[in-house]
Amino acid sequence: MKHAVFVSLIAAGGVISAPACQANPVDPQEGARRAVLAGEACPAVGDKVFFFWMEPKSAEPGETIMLQPYWADMPGGYNSVPAGCIGNLNVAPAEAGHFSRDEAGAALLTISPDLDVGTRIRVEGTYRGRHPIGGPIAVFSAEQNPFVGYWRQDNENCPPNSAVQELVFTGGGELSVTWTPFEVYKDYWAAFDYDPATGNFSFEVEGGNQTPEDIVTEGRARIEGNRLIFEDIFLGTPRQAKSGCRDDFIR
Repeated sequence: MKHAVFVSLIAAGGVISAPACQANPVDPQEGARRAVLAGEACPAVGDKVFFFWMEPKSAEPGETIMLQPYWADMPGGYNSVPAGCIGNLNVAPAEAGHFSRDEAGAALLTISPDLDVGTRIRVEGTYRGRHPIGGPIAVFSAEQNPFVGYWRQDNENCPPNSAVQELVFTGGGELSVTWTPFEVYKDYWAAFDYDPATGNFSFEVEGGNQTPEDIVTEGRARIEGNRLIFEDIFLGTPRQAKSGCRDDFIR
């Protein structure tokens, strides 16, 4: 059940505060006249680990992100709680963005449109007014880094068990490769570099659970429609396959 508790936005400090069951003034510049959930609407789950996302989230300047809270008591365990139960929000650096609320009371962070690409942001708050919650954000430009997101290999012509099931690019310049996804497991991860003017692409492995010896880390990359095409680059042959897959990737 939703309780009529209104949020007070402090734009200069980038903070939302909302004591339970108390009406507060609303900043008319934000127009965020939304109720914040409290009481029985916000289940008590104990002293768990609370988070908005496990790994840095990628976002562009001007983008708006809903702050959906989760808790976990084991690796890979995502348990959602009502988004309207989040308060005491702040963002660092303070000029990185501002907060608002949607009709259901969920908190929204809008990244400042003039924020520099490459900025690292930290958003923090509390669940039920007492459990710390947060998440990092990497600000990127889709023009400079068009790969951000999840890809999988189009395995139409791939040998058995050789297709990459998850190729993930972040706005912070990292990628990860996984042949058999399971919870938060990744086979290996790397930092990548891309020149949009030339298409030159390279990556350097930084760690992993399975790093094939036959990877090729330099070449070219381009996107055509919904396909990611590598030239010369090869992500490797996993131990469970007799030979590797060189098919394109699709979203």
